[in-house]
Amino acid sequence: MMNYIKDNKKISWIKKYYKKDSILLELAFLNYEKHNLYIILTESRKYHTFRLSWFDLDSIKDKTIAKYLSCQTISSFMIAALQDTYAQQTIQLESSSEFSFNDEIVVLRTAFQTKDDTKIEVSFQKYLPVSLLPLSNLFFFVFSNLPKEYNELYYELFAEITETTEKYEYKREFDFDLFRDDLEKLFQKVIIQRGKKYWKEERVLFLEKIGSTYFAVVEGTEKYIVMIKYNDEKKRTQVSCSCPCEFYCKHIYAVILAIRNNAFRRFYKIMLKNSNQNLLELVENFEYFLCLGLKEKSFEIINHDGCLETVPILDENGKYNWEILEDSEDETLKNQVKKLKDKVYSDENQ
Repeated sequence: MMNYIKDNKKISWIKKYYKKDSILLELAFLNYEKHNLYIILTESRKYHTFRLSWFDLDSIKDKTIAKYLSCQTISSFMIAALQDTYAQQTIQLESSSEFSFNDEIVVLRTAFQTKDDTKIEVSFQKYLPVSLLPLSNLFFFVFSNLPKEYNELYYELFAEITETTEKYEYKREFDFDLFRDDLEKLFQKVIIQRGKKYWKEERVLFLEKIGSTYFAVVEGTEKYIVMIKYNDEKKRTQVSCSCPCEFYCKHIYAVILAIRNNAFRRFYKIMLKNSNQNLLELVENFEYFLCLGLKEKSFEIINHDGCLETVPILDENGKYNWEILEDSEDETLKNQVKKLKDKVYSDENQ
């Protein structure tokens, strides 16, 4: 858990800056990603606006708070519109004792289907005190848009508020032996069943360990990226999945099964040509890309933001500027690229 900063004169400066607003929530954390952070959620009833602001306390040098804040605002009318849209999509919203830790903490389990395809069901869980239940949707919409460097802080905020060590707690890093601990400590029964099915259906398309992190791509409704960072010495684990479902989802479960069964399939690795750096420097500086193969006339890669992206194999002048650093044993990617290049050049000459 993150350490709470109980008293700080800089926080008092910030609160004075917001003296005309109603403070709904304030949280301060010590040494989060090497930053001392303060986050405050306020409401301006005069302007019908909610504002979420965050500060790096170490950067504040004086009382001129306005030059140090980063914030986002959202009008109460927009919140109402979002909640109306959300309500139209929601088929189930429940607060169940099965998922409640005590009388003060509640877990909302929500499931909804998209209008375009009712077969696609998305679900998630939120943990929060009963006192904040009326603001639960506001937190979902606001915290999900924190800056990228704090992209997992949303989950940690609610984990901090709950002060619980139950198995469904959202954490950034937790004690878990990736190879020996019982998976039921993390996953619900229905997720275990679905994850096993994904594993048996060989939906883990790629799996590779790079440094202390396992990178995987799982075929679900879409292709999802799963990353599992593991400290073998301390038995500390950190997991994430790009899917919109539960934090501990079936995709993560399937990947853990693949890891335990040593079912690795290395990514192709590509980079732009004409770099003066050696391979070790490229790896350390993330200038190469994990590649899934070809998709039409493009490489399908994991970009440096950890998202799937397609990049054309030929530039706007029809030139091939890529280098394959690592291929399969039978040079699958190289042969696919050659066929595609031959076809493109053949079409141009017709």
